[in-house]
This record gives sequence, C-alpha cells and structure tokens, in this order.
Amino acid sequence: MTDRPEDRTEDRSPDLTDADFADRPTDEQAVIDDEQPVVEEEAPVEVAPEQPATSTDGPLVAEDAAVDFRSRWEVIQQGFVDDPRQAVSEADKLVDDLLNRLSATFDEQHQDLERQWSDGEPSTEDLRGALQKYRAFFQRLLTL
Repeated sequence: MTDRPEDRTEDRSPDLTDADFADRPTDEQAVIDDEQPVVEEEAPVEVAPEQPATSTDGPLVAEDAAVDFRSRWEVIQQGFVDDPRQAVSEADKLVDDLLNRLSATFDEQHQDLERQWSDGEPSTEDLRGALQKYRAFFQRLLTL
C-alpha cells in the first residue's frame, strides 16, 4: 500500500470534492515553502508623539557626584588592608549617602511629573503625555 496524497482521505469529508482542496499546497510544495524564510507582517505600532525631555531622562547621579562617590569608594577599598572593620563601616555610610542621593533624585523627578498635570485643568492630550512619562519613570524604577 502506498501513501500518496490522493489516496489519503482523513482530511476530507464525503461532501467535499477535489476542487475544495485545490488551494491547499501539496506535500512537495509544503516542503519547498518550509525552506523559505517566513516573513510575518507585524501589526502597526502606534508611535506616541515626541515628548520633550524631562529630568527622568538623565543620569541618576550627576557626573561630578558620581566621580566623588567613586573616589570615596577607592579610598575605602584601599583602607581595608589596614582596618577592615572601619572600611566596611565607611562603605555602609557611602552606600547610605548614595541611596539618599538617589531617593532625592527620584523625589524631584516625581514632583516634576506631578506638576505637569496637577495644576489647572490639563487637556486629555496633556494627561496622555503625563501618563506616558509616568510609565517611563515607573519602568526606570523597576529596572534598578
């Protein structure tokens, strides 16, 4: 018994004719089609209008402050050999200082966002822009 495409009936019901299957690819065509890269069309992506840059777009710590934090870290790390306990204590203080700086930065950015929509009667478009900025800020907080 051979297994030819025309001998197979499992896909057919008694009411269907060969014409009903004319648009189906043969097994040979399916193999050829499988060798071709499949390019799927993606749904169009809605692009939001460009929003002006906000303070949420910049670095979390200003460059001069970052340089200061790094140099303080180097001093702490070098001091470990002479006094490990003191070095760890200073590292704790440095991390606390950095967290306070980050917290202040995020508080300022949050207040900037709030001011953009809470004064007066913003339009729906203004509120849409505010929500987009909140989303970006929220995502930034989650990726820390």
